[in-house]
Amino acid sequence: MIPFKGRPPPTVTWRKGDKNLGTDERYIIQNTESSTLLIIPQVTRNDTGKYVLTIENGVGEAKSSFVNVKVLDTPSACQKLQLKHVSRGTVTLLWEPPLINGGSEITNYVVERRDATKRAWSTVTTKCSHTTFKLTNLSEKTAFFFRVLAENEIGLGEPCETTEPVKAADIPGPVKDLAMKDSTKSSVKLQWSKPDYDGGSIISDYVIEKKLQEEKEWTYAGTSKSCEFVADKLKELSVMEFRVFAKNEKGMSDSVTVGPITVKELIITPEADLSDIPGGQIAVRIGHNLHAELPYKGKPNPSMSWLKDNLPLKETEHLRFKKTENKISLSIKNVKKEHGGKYTLILDNVVCRKSFTITVITLGPPSRPKAPLRIDEIKADSVVLSWEAPDDDGGGEITGYSIEKRETSQMNWKLVCSSAARTTFKVPNLVKDTEYQFRVRAENRYGVSPPLVSADVVAKHQFKPPGAPGKPVVYNVTADGMSISWDAPVYDGGSEIMGYHVEKKERNSILWQKVNVALISNREYRITGLLEGLDYQFQVYAENAAGLSRASEPSKFTLAVSPVALPDAPGTPEPTNVTGDSITLTWARPESDGGSEINEYILERREKKSMRWVKVSSKRPITENRYRVTGLIEGNEYEFHVMAENAAGVGPPSDVSKLIKCREPVSPPSAPNVVKVTDTSKTSVSLEWTKPVFDGGMEIIGYIIEMCKADLEAWQKVNAETVIATKYTVVDLEAGEHYKFRVSAVNGAGRGESCEVPASVQTVDRLSAPEIDIDANFKQTHIVRAGASIRLFIAFSGRPVPTAVWSKADANLSLRADIQTTDSFSTLTVEECNRNDAGKYVFTVENNSGSKSITFTVKVLDTPGPPGPITFKDVTRTSITLMWDAPVLDGGSRSDTWTGAGQTKQLTFTVEGLVENTEYEFRVKAKNDAGYSEPREAFSSVIVKEPQIEPTADLSDISRQLITCKAGSTFTIDIPISGRPAPKVTWKLEEMRLKETERVTIKTTKDRTTLTVKDSMRGDSGKYYLTLENTAGVKTFTLVTPTL
Repeated sequence: MIPFKGRPPPTVTWRKGDKNLGTDERYIIQNTESSTLLIIPQVTRNDTGKYVLTIENGVGEAKSSFVNVKVLDTPSACQKLQLKHVSRGTVTLLWEPPLINGGSEITNYVVERRDATKRAWSTVTTKCSHTTFKLTNLSEKTAFFFRVLAENEIGLGEPCETTEPVKAADIPGPVKDLAMKDSTKSSVKLQWSKPDYDGGSIISDYVIEKKLQEEKEWTYAGTSKSCEFVADKLKELSVMEFRVFAKNEKGMSDSVTVGPITVKELIITPEADLSDIPGGQIAVRIGHNLHAELPYKGKPNPSMSWLKDNLPLKETEHLRFKKTENKISLSIKNVKKEHGGKYTLILDNVVCRKSFTITVITLGPPSRPKAPLRIDEIKADSVVLSWEAPDDDGGGEITGYSIEKRETSQMNWKLVCSSAARTTFKVPNLVKDTEYQFRVRAENRYGVSPPLVSADVVAKHQFKPPGAPGKPVVYNVTADGMSISWDAPVYDGGSEIMGYHVEKKERNSILWQKVNVALISNREYRITGLLEGLDYQFQVYAENAAGLSRASEPSKFTLAVSPVALPDAPGTPEPTNVTGDSITLTWARPESDGGSEINEYILERREKKSMRWVKVSSKRPITENRYRVTGLIEGNEYEFHVMAENAAGVGPPSDVSKLIKCREPVSPPSAPNVVKVTDTSKTSVSLEWTKPVFDGGMEIIGYIIEMCKADLEAWQKVNAETVIATKYTVVDLEAGEHYKFRVSAVNGAGRGESCEVPASVQTVDRLSAPEIDIDANFKQTHIVRAGASIRLFIAFSGRPVPTAVWSKADANLSLRADIQTTDSFSTLTVEECNRNDAGKYVFTVENNSGSKSITFTVKVLDTPGPPGPITFKDVTRTSITLMWDAPVLDGGSRSDTWTGAGQTKQLTFTVEGLVENTEYEFRVKAKNDAGYSEPREAFSSVIVKEPQIEPTADLSDISRQLITCKAGSTFTIDIPISGRPAPKVTWKLEEMRLKETERVTIKTTKDRTTLTVKDSMRGDSGKYYLTLENTAGVKTFTLVTPTL
């Protein structure tokens, strides 16, 4: 009921659109002198809309108001359903949304189809979110009806159907390569290729039409089932034109025209077709047979002759050439090295004389490596050989070299290496003072060369061991470690010093123990793992290629003990939080702890008017560099200093802090930091900023954004409500205009200072270079089987929207691929792929700001190509031996041999006994009582190797990495660890490596390490270091354990 007033009582009119509801009996209108009521019984979705109430009484102008009525119902039918595109096996539908959405947003569309001969509808998809949809894999012989239903949260709306049935077929494409093949005095022979696209139905025949060049009307010439046609009964020397149509059940294609053609006897220039000989080169193995066939043409029939290396070539017992009606062949039996060279075919008729050249490359073993075989380095147990590559590689790349050796006192050669990749090699494991001879052979895929032999050489060093190093000097002594340094030997023996070895000895021991595991390259070394309280002595050896030197003079005995001093002063205390009765202070740790862990900090305060320092009382020792001082008097001012204490005592005090007044924070916040522009468009500007450094002691409840034009100072508020986030986009701006922006923070005390963008901002579209968006699942190599579909998807971005182009070398993608591109992504689909679709596909995006490309490699697993040419060998009266080469194309599959790995009733299985670093492929077959199913193969092969995961430890259960215990009690540190391979675990207390004793127990598994210390003492407090190490890396974690 809507109240109103007016004198005299107004007249009431209800309308919906142009319709006066008072004239429709369906609507009930109840009016009084001061109110009106509109009742609509049994509403439907069609009652949704704007209802206008108009009142007038002749006094003044009529007044109107309106009510929007939203009826919750299923949507109405979609609008204007039409076929956007029809092709072979596919139909693309396009429609408009319903006029009435039923009072709630359209969530999706349901697309259905129906065979024209049936009454039942089948659902194609229920998840269509756009007003267009492409139906694929439709039968080309079946006519279909289609319909679309909109769906909202209430349910499905009414359907919108196509009026006529549709077949997923089309007229064929035009024929290809239409040309005249031959002509006589009264006929012309035409030839063409099938269309690339048959329209989805079989091409029934081809229709040929003809006309004289000067005529306008075409006349019927005939039809043909094949791709050639002879137009006869033509007038000699007439100039004709012809056109050809392809025809299927949908109709005829566009025509392709050829002409003008003069009807006369055809004279053809001699031509030989070398397309089956790539690059005009034929490669043949020495000892094999060569047979080359060259299709040719020419009218009149041309004569034939051959040249080799520009000299006339005659037939011999091994070399033959032959000519037929349309082919010329060249055959060579048992090819030898001298058969290689340039062969020239000469064709000659009345038109002209032409020559065609092919090159024969003979393939065989390489020649021997170039002499001499050099001895570059001689040692007692090894020599270094070097040589030059052969002058002749035999027509194939040199795959490696084999090296052999023999003692000159023996006749047999021993293989040293069968696959040296470079022309230098170090021969190891020689016997000192023994005389040797070496030889090298080059190898390619066709065989091994003759050997290149060296001169005799004796295995012995050309230098001596070095002299002794200088006496070690000990420094940087701690309880469990010492550092030493020494001088290099005066004499290096003629060979560079490779490194040093260090040995240690306790005072009461007579045995020297080696300290280092690996060779020491520097002349200083840190020895750890020493026992506190023992005297140690050290000596050093130098090593060069000839061996170890004498030991150096031993160092002086040195006692393993830690030096301890007072700690330095901590940093100046700084307040971080001030209230009416407390102050929270922080300070920096001392630069030096004096060689002993800081036990606690002593904090003292002093009031402004007092000269006396008072120690701040605390229930527990202050062990961290942060403390909240309580019990202070509001309004008083205080200053503080702090001292550190270690095992040696209390160190000097820090500098005195500034005077700090106790009071509750009530001020507004400071200005936000760094307001910057992150993006612009023609009508919007995006801003970001950071929180204020000072929040005024209260929580920031939001931000206010203001703007003004750059040439004005009239600031106006942008946001109606405070913004919680630290970013905001200002919209509805004028294109190309310059603006200023500023941001201020708000807390409970009010609005703080503003921070302005440093410069004015112009509303223009920002340009950005194209970017290709790839994620962790991106694969640049795709492997598919022949007959399957290749689908490549790539997302991209850029301003302005980049142009996207797909390309493939030596291929026209528009003929084989379906390419769909939007403003943000592009897809390429190749249906029913074959081996010719394999290769590299390049995707390129480009705009005014630049370009970017990415390459996909597609491998198509197909049947292999045909084997190579068949040759005959060992022919007898009752048998013949055939020989052939492997196929050029192996179909992309490396092996067709499968080995059973096991059986299981579960849906998972672990295959064991595999060889590390070997690549495997897997497939699975299901089995029931009737037998085995077709196998399902894995999408890609797998290389078996141990994964490497960097070690890590989980300290989340240990608060602030701090473990507290009382003296005399037992404490345990239990930490989960992970890593592959399982990491090596090392525990240290400060610089001392922990070992198991009666009090200390260390237990480690592959996923957990536990340190237990019984009867803890003050000496057990300090920093514990847990070090995890595996082949993937090294990580160290720190825990602090104070003993109370």
